[in-house]
Amino acid sequence: MELLVKNKLGFIDGACLKSSYRGKLRHQWKLCNVVVFLWIGHTVSTELQPSIIYASDARKVSNEFKERFNISNLTMFYHLWTTIGTLRQGTDFITSYYTKMKDLWDEMDLMVPGAGCEYDETRPFLDQFKNLCLLQFLVSLNDNYSHVRSEILLKTHVLTVYQAYALAVHKESQKTLSVANSDKEPLIMLAGRGRGFKAARKPGPICDYYSYKGHLKENCYKIISYPPDFKSKKKPQNSV
Repeated sequence: MELLVKNKLGFIDGACLKSSYRGKLRHQWKLCNVVVFLWIGHTVSTELQPSIIYASDARKVSNEFKERFNISNLTMFYHLWTTIGTLRQGTDFITSYYTKMKDLWDEMDLMVPGAGCEYDETRPFLDQFKNLCLLQFLVSLNDNYSHVRSEILLKTHVLTVYQAYALAVHKESQKTLSVANSDKEPLIMLAGRGRGFKAARKPGPICDYYSYKGHLKENCYKIISYPPDFKSKKKPQNSV
């Protein structure tokens, strides 16, 4: 993509051959060829750089790397398809999980050639591919989103994967908000007890004979008599 943006892709795919230029243009071609050659050298590992130093042009270097490291599309498609099939939400948020899956779908779009240009002929193929993406997104969601999965599957109108993603994110936000509110409820209850709230005291012992608080009948001094060292807590009355 960088070569395409800088209008230098022709030095790789053979559109800009050296034999097509004469005079000043040939000199200009040499300068551009060196630039592309250096770009390739900076993108490969250090171990590969000595093998391309004496190459004559960037196209030969590119072709050599294709022959040495090219993997069949079927093998790459197999690994890509396996990665998509085993991808699960796990501990990821919906946004992070969806981004990973969409990157894999985009990579597959580059590998698999699209259908023809006739819309009427390609519409069933495109619809089927969209439905597969939607099902894969729903299958890989965690089990705690089973209600979201059921809600989407039971709709009369089939949602796109983008609409399903938006709905799942909305449910996730509601769930996060409800958890946050539930964590605050105990604090709110404690804060409400701060004003005008007194904890109930446990009732103490009561004398069954005189109904006095603080002792039982078997310990009542008026029945068993006062001890010699007893001191009354009542204040003495002043005599007139």
